Amino acid sequence: MHLHLRADSVHLSENHAKALDDEFFLSHPAAYFASRISSLLTAERSMTAPSPVDEPEFFDALGLTEADQLLIFEEQDRRLQVAVEALGLRHQAAEALLRFMYAITAAKPNEGDAQSTWLAIADSPTALIDVVRKTIAALDADEELFLRCLFPPGTRVTKNAAAAAETAAAWMNHAIALLTGDELSVNAANNKVKHGLAVSARGDVRIEFITTPPDDLGRIPVSAFGEGKSVPIFDRPMLTYLSRPHVKPKQGLEAISLRVDVPVVLAEAWMIANVYAAMFHARAKRHFGDRMPDGVAPYPTLAIGRLPEHVIRGRPLGYREAVTLPPDGTTQPRTSGLFFHRSFVPMDIDYDNKVEGVVVEG
Repeated sequence: MHLHLRADSVHLSENHAKALDDEFFLSHPAAYFASRISSLLTAERSMTAPSPVDEPEFFDALGLTEADQLLIFEEQDRRLQVAVEALGLRHQAAEALLRFMYAITAAKPNEGDAQSTWLAIADSPTALIDVVRKTIAALDADEELFLRCLFPPGTRVTKNAAAAAETAAAWMNHAIALLTGDELSVNAANNKVKHGLAVSARGDVRIEFITTPPDDLGRIPVSAFGEGKSVPIFDRPMLTYLSRPHVKPKQGLEAISLRVDVPVVLAEAWMIANVYAAMFHARAKRHFGDRMPDGVAPYPTLAIGRLPEHVIRGRPLGYREAVTLPPDGTTQPRTSGLFFHRSFVPMDIDYDNKVEGVVVEG
């Protein structure tokens, strides 16, 4: 065991707490997320499957010398896999940031235990809503606490630093919305992926608003599509999952479809991870003080003015519709519709009067 610790008490001692955090703050969270983001951006454009020459240990473990009929997938399969993993990475960045913030703002050690950031994260509440509520309460009680979390000791809060703090706060709030928002229930999507892959991932569905209906023969000319003539809604990988929202009065079952624009989702993940990396370094500096070791990751360059709405822009985020009525028999289901960043467009699709058509030249 590289930590060289031996249990000597029912409580965490000061020496053990120091040793734990000495190790923890040698992690490189910015590099971890940068590597994950880079690999997903590369994978989305790659159709290459490894061969026994490329990955001999993998094939040797299986007792195989041929790659035929083993790792088989199509381009669409790879794009869907990347889309699912991009959503998971964005969620991981958001949860890492908020659990770390909880540890350094609101967490209290168990009676008799010394304070340890690593342990505070590990012991943080299971429910994300509890993590968020306690963190926000701590930040509201001390107006300078967020700045102390974001910047190393001794930082002068210049105009640029204040602008960076405003941008970081916006991404913290975006992370909170991803983790706890119940309108589109994005957190539920992550849970459905983790626990049994209870999702439907599709890359062959396109939903687009057009103003030119099919003619008498059911034909729709290609010229009916394009900028100013039609509005794409789902034109990227689509992840659909079932959710029972945590709202009062209780709702029934809902089906939610997320539009996954991989580069944008990964850009969101990077922005959130950038804030996390800054807080991580600032806390490491407070932990080590003047004895800061060389292995600590450097303080990142914070973005200024690049807010969530600038990254996401006017792209559709997802669609929600009710599958079952609320259990009390009297409450109306939540309105179906399309979600954008900070806006919702009610929309009820008339499945009973659907019209079929074929896109043709013209």
